[in-house]
Amino acid sequence: MTDERSPSPDSARACLARLYEMDAALARMEPELPDDMRPLGAEARRRVHTWLARLGAGDSDLEGLTDAMSEISRMMDALTARLLLVPWDGHPQSGKLKS
Repeated sequence: MTDERSPSPDSARACLARLYEMDAALARMEPELPDDMRPLGAEARRRVHTWLARLGAGDSDLEGLTDAMSEISRMMDALTARLLLVPWDGHPQSGKLKS
């Protein structure tokens, strides 16, 4: 008899891959975030790193992971919206822009 709550190795690998993708996306966003959004970006990365560590240690709580990834995704959506939809001064451009 197998434990229905134990993830398959493929599921665990897919979750790890998605968490690494989320971490990389957040790392790319980080330097561009306005000061008021940096705490949210840091919190999202902290949650990603927490779940990377838990999965790496063999935690098989996929229900908790599903909830956490949903929350992290909402955080990332808010960060992306702030970057794309709200004007701000941003970082100075290096070099001239081609027109």
